[in-house]
Formats: sequence, C-alpha cells, structure tokens
Amino acid sequence: MEHRHAKHSLLDDQIKGLIGAGYYPNKSELTIDALRYLFSRRQDLRVASAVELYQERKVTLSRAAEIAGMVSEEFKGVLAEKGLKIKVESLSDEEFDEGLKLIKDIRENSK
Repeated sequence: MEHRHAKHSLLDDQIKGLIGAGYYPNKSELTIDALRYLFSRRQDLRVASAVELYQERKVTLSRAAEIAGMVSEEFKGVLAEKGLKIKVESLSDEEFDEGLKLIKDIRENSK
C-alpha cells in the first residue's frame, strides 16, 4: 500500500509541476490533454469507449465507428465479434412523414 501511495504522491507532484511551469493552466486541461494522447495511442481504448457509448445509445453507429477510428462496416464487425446486436433506429411518425414528403418533392421536381 505504501508503494502505491508513493506513486500517487509522485504523480500529484508531477501534475503540480507541469501546472506550475505553465504548461497547463489547471489539472482539468492537463487531464484532457493526457486522455487525448492516450486515445491517440490506444485504439483498444477508443474501440471500448465507442462500443460502450453505442450500447448506451449515446451515439449513432456511424459516430461510434468514427470514435473507434473505423469505417462503419469494420465497427459492425467489432460488435458482431462481441456478440452485440446492431440497433436499428426507428423514426417517429413525424420524421417518417417529413422523409416521405421530401421523396415526393424530389420525384416531382425531377420530372
């Protein structure tokens, strides 16, 4: 337990040192930068976060694929490998009617 505490203390000191040296204005900005770097180097973490966000319906399939650094078909493969189903988005009646009207308008204007 002591060893873990010493590492934590050193990390805290390093964070304070970077902020004190003017590299970052605060711990939040440093954390954001560190996570960006981590995600840029670890595709497994990008994929894991994308899958979780998709499963929680916080992002669409195409957005999840983008987060994972993949095209949609690749991301679908990842979901299949994990035994996860692809969620089909359903339209509300209003969205369906708007889409139908748009199709009719396009057909009429192309004649």
